[in-house]
Amino acid sequence: MYRLLLFLRRIHVLVIFLVLEGLALHYYASSTVHSRARLLATSDAILSGAYGMIAGAEHFMGLGETNRQLEARVEALEDELSVWREREGAAKFDSLRAAVTITGGYIAAHVVRNSIGKRENYIMLDRGTRDGVERGMAVVTIDGCMVGYVDGVSARNAICVSALNTDFRASGMFPSTGHFGSVTWQGLDTRTVRLSEVPKYAKVARGDTVVTRSSLNFPEGIFIGTVDDFTVDEPRASLDIDVKLGADIAALRTVFLARNLDAAERSRLEEEVMGTTEGILDK
Repeated sequence: MYRLLLFLRRIHVLVIFLVLEGLALHYYASSTVHSRARLLATSDAILSGAYGMIAGAEHFMGLGETNRQLEARVEALEDELSVWREREGAAKFDSLRAAVTITGGYIAAHVVRNSIGKRENYIMLDRGTRDGVERGMAVVTIDGCMVGYVDGVSARNAICVSALNTDFRASGMFPSTGHFGSVTWQGLDTRTVRLSEVPKYAKVARGDTVVTRSSLNFPEGIFIGTVDDFTVDEPRASLDIDVKLGADIAALRTVFLARNLDAAERSRLEEEVMGTTEGILDK
C-alpha cells in the first residue's frame, strides 16, 4: 500500500493534468453543436488511422501465407506452360520429321544439366531406357537444330555429347551443292563449329546453310547452322569453314531425341559386307 501511495505521489501531477484535460474536452464538446462535431470528426480520424495501422499490420503478418499461395500458383502455371511448350515443340518436330525424313520415333526431354565452359561438355536429360531412349539417338532443339547425340543411358536419365565437345563428330553438308565434310568443335567459341575436309573447289559463301548428312547418329537434313567464315587449307586442298550454330546450346530447356532407323540398318549392312562400321556413314 505504501508503495502505491509513493507511485501516485510521483505521478500526481500527470493524473491531475489528465483529469483536467478530460474535463476541458467534455466542456468543449458540450458547449456548442459545432465544437461537438469537430471533436467527433477528430476522434473519427484518429480511430480510422489506428484501424488502418492495425489492418496494415494484419496484412503484413499474412504476407507469408500469400507468398506461399502465389508460389504454389506459379509452380502450377509453370507445369502447365511446360506441357504446352512440349505440345508446341512436338507439333514443330512433326513438321521437321517430314522435312528430313526421320524414320524412327522421337522423345521429348527436359535438360537437367548442361555445361558449356569446358572442352568436353555434356548434357543430362530426364529421359532414360524406361522412356525408350537409346545410345546414339540424335538430340535436336524443338526448332530442329542439331545439339548432340546420346552417349550413355540409365533407366531415368541420358548423357549426351554436346556439339560443344572436342570429341563430338558429325557429318555436315551443303544441301545446295551436296559437298560435305566433318563437323567438329575447336573448343573456343560456343556458338561456332568447324566444317572441314570440304574440297577447296566447292562454291561456298557466307550465310550458306549447312545441314547434317546421314550418319549413325543423325538423319540427313538436320539444320546445323550457317557459314560465318572460311579459309583454304592449301596442303590438304580443302576448306576449313566456321559454321555459326543454329542452336543456342547455352539456353537449352526442352529437346527432342530422334531415332534414325535407316542409319542403323545401313550400319548393319555395312558391317556384314565390310566388317566395320567406320565407313562412309561415320564421316
